[in-house]
Amino acid sequence: MKENFAHILGENIRLERLRKHYTQDKLAEMLDMSVNYVGKLERGAIIPSAYVVYKLSQLLKVEIGLFFKEN
Repeated sequence: MKENFAHILGENIRLERLRKHYTQDKLAEMLDMSVNYVGKLERGAIIPSAYVVYKLSQLLKVEIGLFFKEN
């Protein structure tokens, strides 16, 4: 279940990033994190902290709940 959750979260973050036409480099810069971190996040290899999810929702201008919805 943890892997599925991480995959759903990562995929939703990736989709929102692409909708905003941001590269992984740009999003990493905005988050003040590495491109490697963003890549792992989008692949579902890691689960971010609540603060990072909040920051992503602010940067991408979406409701936090959107990141957790299954497509």
